[in-house]
Amino acid sequence: MNENEKLDPEIAELLGIQADEKDVTIDSAPAPSSAPKPAAGVTKPTSGSGKNKINLRSVLTDKDPYSKIIGKTGEKGTRFNELLSKFLKTTRKEEKSMYRERLIPAYWNMITSLIDNLFYEPTDERLSLYRYGLLNNTFIDEEQQNILINMNNNDVFEDGYFVDEWLTEVGNGNISSSSVDETKKGKKSTPSAIKAKLERKSGSKEAELANMKQKIEHHLLYEKNLKSCVEIVIKHNMAPGLQGIIAHYSPEQKKALVQMQEIIKTLIKSDRELDNGYRTLLSLENEIKTLESSGLHETLEVDSKAVSEEFMTIHQMIKMTVGRQGNHFPFLIKYYMPKSEMEICTKNSLKIFLDEVEKIDPGIFKRKYKQEEHRIVPRFIIVPSYGSFGICWEPFERRNKATGKGRISIPMFPRELKTAVLYALGDLRWQVAKEKALHYWMEEGLTGHYYEYSQNTKLKGDLKQAFIQDYILWIKFESQGMQKLNKDVRTIFWRYIPFTQELKDVLKNRGYYYSELYKKDQTRTMSRGY
Repeated sequence: MNENEKLDPEIAELLGIQADEKDVTIDSAPAPSSAPKPAAGVTKPTSGSGKNKINLRSVLTDKDPYSKIIGKTGEKGTRFNELLSKFLKTTRKEEKSMYRERLIPAYWNMITSLIDNLFYEPTDERLSLYRYGLLNNTFIDEEQQNILINMNNNDVFEDGYFVDEWLTEVGNGNISSSSVDETKKGKKSTPSAIKAKLERKSGSKEAELANMKQKIEHHLLYEKNLKSCVEIVIKHNMAPGLQGIIAHYSPEQKKALVQMQEIIKTLIKSDRELDNGYRTLLSLENEIKTLESSGLHETLEVDSKAVSEEFMTIHQMIKMTVGRQGNHFPFLIKYYMPKSEMEICTKNSLKIFLDEVEKIDPGIFKRKYKQEEHRIVPRFIIVPSYGSFGICWEPFERRNKATGKGRISIPMFPRELKTAVLYALGDLRWQVAKEKALHYWMEEGLTGHYYEYSQNTKLKGDLKQAFIQDYILWIKFESQGMQKLNKDVRTIFWRYIPFTQELKDVLKNRGYYYSELYKKDQTRTMSRGY
């Protein structure tokens, strides 16, 4: 073993590794395994769901977790280890800052090189690194370790993913890649692509079924009305003074006959729509069966190149959650990690707050498909960063705008959790409205009216950022009756990001502006223009 590849004893002490324990060695290649290693670009598949279980207590009590992570990272690990050693040893502020800046890219180079091992040898230490940024348990105190343990046992949000879980789902083909490059040259349909197509078709089928159920409900209601009209028509009175002779139709019966004609026309049109719906459902069902028989029952292999590209996208998400002026330090240390679980984005806390927001903004996850509304919750990726902003990476899948789930990234250790989540939801609101309006986004709907407001007020800066900040004020303060927005913005949001009717009924008594907006609602309802 080369002497330069050993961990400095002083650094070993800082990392919590005893001097009498084994040296940490930066290997140029993974240790040999009795199991055959997959071909290049393909790693051992993981089974079942990507909701990985980590024995975090074992990691946090391990005396040498650092070597188990860094020991398979080759030259990139060596470079990172050298910089980490210098960063930890120096006491000069200028040098500390210099090594910190060099340490950040070295960390990302090192952790990217571990992607293959994440799937081929998914140890608890590696999973913890990708999930929490936990490089070494001695870098955080006991209180912070207990917070991580509570988080690790918290798995109640099916649309919430930690980074290791997300990469597993992408690797298994359960979720399509987030890569912005959609061109795949010279490649045939892969199991992952087939699975993504199957997901789109299944989503379309579910949406079509929901539409059909609503149409059938309306159809049956018209039939019921027709039956009521028929019962009125066939109920005859006897002609006065003429025994055994029925009277002519009464005004009520004549009215029922006219209604029957309109109902019959509606039923004929409804029947055509139902017939088209049945055909669409049968077609989707056949396509789904074809896709299911296309080898999806076979064990899938993980394309490690695709996962590596996905991790680079995750890295971009993390940088965006931090922003230009934020704290880009890449792994957990006690000086940056919050001391309270209330300040950390867990799956449970995220779901609870999303439920709270949806009670204020009930349309946040609503999307129209064939003139019918559907609730489609995006996928939330909780990334290990000290960022202040949640971001909407995409409002819905590129190839499935009708029913595909969007992708939102939330920092695990934000400055203020609720603000970070609202930032992402404001981003989602803006992107969905802009996509809906297409090239008319500056003229129509939510974005069109907000753009007009920005022009009238000569608003400076990024338009979307201004909208997001206003959305945060809308949810946090205006929903409580505290007027923080420009009155024109309040008018736009009242119309296009409406509160629940119950909340509106409360706010109408909380000031002149809310009262006037409430009256406009009533006027629009009466004129059927709302």
